[in-house]
Amino acid sequence: MSGVDGIRVCMPKFLLHGLWLSETGLAVWVERVAGHRIVTIGEVPEGTFPPIVHSLLDDARFRHRAPITLRTPKGREVTLNAPVAVFAPEDAARFLASTAHLDGPSPAASPAQRESIAPDFYWLLRMYNGLTRFIRAGRVSIHVPYRHGQWYAQWQLGTGVEERGWLADMIGAAPGVLTVNNPNLSEDCAQTFTNWIASAMLSEWARDVASQRPYQWHDFVMSLLHGTPLRRGGANLAKQVSDWNGTITAVNLQLVFIAEAPEEDTGEPDPEYATEYDTLWPVRVQVRSGTDAPRPVRLSDYDSVTAEALRNELLRAGDIARVLDPSISGRSVRTPGTLPGPNDGDWDLYLTTDEIVMFVTRAAAALRANGFAVMLPRSWATAETTSKLKITRQEDPHDSSTVTRMGFDTLMQYDWRLSVGGKELTDQEMEQLVRSKSGLVKLRGEWVLADTAQIAKTAKYLQSLKQSSVETARAAAEEADIRARLAKKAGAADADQLAEQAEAAWEEVRRLEQAEGEGVVPASVLRQLALEAGPEEPIAFEGSTWFTSLVGGTDRPAPDRVDIPDTVHAELREYQRRGVDWLYFMSRNNLGAVLADDMGLGKTLQLLTLLAVEEAQGRKTGPTLVVAPTSVVGNWAREAARFTPDMRVRVHHGAQRLKGDELFEAADGADLVITSYGTVARDAKDLAKIKWDHVVLDEAQAIKNAGTQASKSVRALPARHRIALTGTPIENKLSELRSILDFVNPGMLGSQTFFRNHFAKAIESRRDEVLADEMGERLQRLTAPFILRRLKTDTAIIEDLPEKAEHVVAVDMTAEQAALYKALVDEMQQELAQRKGIARKGLVLATITRIKQICNHPAHFLGDGSPVTDKGTHRSGKVEKLMELLDHAIRTDQRVLIFTQYKAFGDILQPYLSQRLGQQVPFLHGGVGKSARDAMVERFQEPDGPRAMLLSLKAGGTGLNLTAASMVIHLDRWWNPAVENQATDRAFRIGQEKDVTVYKIITKGTMEESIQDILDGKTQLAGAVVGQGEGWITELDTEDLAQLISYREQT
Repeated sequence: MSGVDGIRVCMPKFLLHGLWLSETGLAVWVERVAGHRIVTIGEVPEGTFPPIVHSLLDDARFRHRAPITLRTPKGREVTLNAPVAVFAPEDAARFLASTAHLDGPSPAASPAQRESIAPDFYWLLRMYNGLTRFIRAGRVSIHVPYRHGQWYAQWQLGTGVEERGWLADMIGAAPGVLTVNNPNLSEDCAQTFTNWIASAMLSEWARDVASQRPYQWHDFVMSLLHGTPLRRGGANLAKQVSDWNGTITAVNLQLVFIAEAPEEDTGEPDPEYATEYDTLWPVRVQVRSGTDAPRPVRLSDYDSVTAEALRNELLRAGDIARVLDPSISGRSVRTPGTLPGPNDGDWDLYLTTDEIVMFVTRAAAALRANGFAVMLPRSWATAETTSKLKITRQEDPHDSSTVTRMGFDTLMQYDWRLSVGGKELTDQEMEQLVRSKSGLVKLRGEWVLADTAQIAKTAKYLQSLKQSSVETARAAAEEADIRARLAKKAGAADADQLAEQAEAAWEEVRRLEQAEGEGVVPASVLRQLALEAGPEEPIAFEGSTWFTSLVGGTDRPAPDRVDIPDTVHAELREYQRRGVDWLYFMSRNNLGAVLADDMGLGKTLQLLTLLAVEEAQGRKTGPTLVVAPTSVVGNWAREAARFTPDMRVRVHHGAQRLKGDELFEAADGADLVITSYGTVARDAKDLAKIKWDHVVLDEAQAIKNAGTQASKSVRALPARHRIALTGTPIENKLSELRSILDFVNPGMLGSQTFFRNHFAKAIESRRDEVLADEMGERLQRLTAPFILRRLKTDTAIIEDLPEKAEHVVAVDMTAEQAALYKALVDEMQQELAQRKGIARKGLVLATITRIKQICNHPAHFLGDGSPVTDKGTHRSGKVEKLMELLDHAIRTDQRVLIFTQYKAFGDILQPYLSQRLGQQVPFLHGGVGKSARDAMVERFQEPDGPRAMLLSLKAGGTGLNLTAASMVIHLDRWWNPAVENQATDRAFRIGQEKDVTVYKIITKGTMEESIQDILDGKTQLAGAVVGQGEGWITELDTEDLAQLISYREQT
């Protein structure tokens, strides 16, 4: 299973295969992976394959049956008469042309749909694309084959070095199922496949031209264009065309360099050719024409022109790879006076070990890039070098405790192993490989070429681990020494036993100093190793599932079910039970946890239940501290009173809160202390004196910036265990996720600098798409054991939550708004030319704010206290739309939440809305005290509560339960979906019984509509890298910025 930025792709259930058969040409077939059954397309669910495949294939295509030879999972070959889709020549070319885009990055297929395309089908697409390029470049010739009793003129791939070298490489890379089912695959691709593509490309042109021609095509041309038999064909014509092709082939010979393993017993080398190495490696220099098999170069076989051409090619190869120049290597080869063997040629070379490694690792790629063919032993090309660490928990034979925690300070035994070409090496083989400077060694009777860079990296890792292992063992030995001395001094009965244990500990130190590839280190050391190992040098961790997960990152564990005590007055949903099980498992093992369930799924209830479980089991070691935004401190107290009424809860907030010893005493007598981030920052010293069992951060995105005072303060609080609760672990940047994880498990993702350079830059910039995906998957694996996230949209999690519908509503400006908007934009563009750097960014941000104010209401922008309407006419398109929506809410008996990011705008709207609705409309903002805030929320939730409630996006966007509302209106936009969704989820959460409708209002023709169009993909700014929030707007150049903010009058 694999994944990008949290997206996981499972093993496909169906695979789309393709073959090129001598009898039928293109044949497509479908495999059901479970049981390896061949099925028709009708049995495949729509959407399994890319949409283009489903649109082109149906069961009618699969009426044909063809024998297909396949290899079973046990390696046995079987031939099945299977249903396949076959195509007429022009249809085959059209089908491949329609699917050719799948051989490369394309939005037309999801990652899962791409996984459902088998390698053999991808190979056919690459063959089609390659042949098409050659055909379009005119790199084709003509031949005259005799088929089914008729002669035809047909196209074939050109016989030049580039074309035939490319074809040979393609055939060499073909999946085995293609070559097993068509031994003549190379010839079929060069001739039949090429002819089908070329004829299809020319057919439309031929039809158009034919209608304008006063006479018919020549018989030969008709055969080329339409595949008709030649009326005057014959062996003589075929020979003449073949001779003509031969004149091309004569000057298109290709040199082929074939590296071979040395003979088993080379005997004593001739002194004239002796080197510092006993082993010499043959490199055969051979030649081929077209698709013929290579043959040894023997100049006597060629005429002088061809021989001279070959000499020039060899000189060119020597310029590219100096190791092939006989005058430099001095080993051009056969012992004088001996007769050539069947594979010996005039130019064969014998290279030393260092030279053959240079040839394989450097010269081969350069030669291929310049039109030469290079063939290497398969074991050299596939000998991938990987590292494996087998890890287990260190067992202390002298420790009789039953502690089973698995935190990052747990001591782990490691045993390092190298694998080359999929073979795990023994200690002796590892030593042999590490000693080898070249990486080319003979292992178990077969020469393999290991990655010397990976070996060097492994040696570095081993040295680092050995140093840590010895230091850990020495610290343990010194501690044992102290215990033994103290026992002896006190005359303790176990003094001799402790002395023996100390001596054994020092013996272990000496053993580890001599050991290679094994030792004992804390899990944190192995974790840092896993972080530093990039995708180019992966390390596989083996052993206990949980330990490998802790260190190297895999799926989270599946903990045991815990009993929920009667002190919890709630019926937990199944996913909440699993959440409590997981939190309990993490708590018992001292592993920090991030519960990242979607907003509204009951994270508060799960946390309270965990505390009740630990209390009932006698596991609690002290009070738990919950740190939450000020707006939800009261909500935590109410939820605790509701769900766990027996729990002793203290709210530490407000001017009357306790300090010093009084706080210490009160906390000591409490089960749960609830406070705010601001209070923690102010009372950090007092709170740090208390030994907390858990420190829990609610809305943990509040510490996304590790440098803030709030973030530093909560990190300084001592706790046995830490938990973070958040519905949005990432709002804008990956560094936010790192900050939260670093709180619960300090150091688990390295330092800020390390994380930024190692992960964030590659993933967020996506300059290298492949690297970004690899690092994204790696980060997901490393963090998965510590994060539990479930979404409301997953029906497997929650089935009875109502629907949520979102609408972006665009409204017209009034004439007054339009005049203010245009004047502001004109003024800003004149000022912009005079500003640079920070001053320019400041001007842009200020202008964004002013534009939003104008779009909201002229009075908001002018700040003059003018009325909302002018003689009963609305001055703002947004306010007019707001009143329409409120009228609809009244008619349909709905309650409404109205969000704005500006308190000043809320102050303008509150009296107007209260007067229009005939009741006081509450306004919850940052200036509302905790008691008033709690009362406001409680009143709104009552059955006869206010029709509408105004909220500022910051103060009212997190932690509140306002499920009495079923309509949510965002009057102005923050352009950050995570922030807006948090606000919306005040209503769309567990407890909501009605469908929720969300309206996001923007103003037509303005910056608001321009940004919405960009986010919707309707427009694109050439220089824009669009992010979330508004910071990206300040980075636009002047032209893009003008395009974004300019007013587009509506027609």
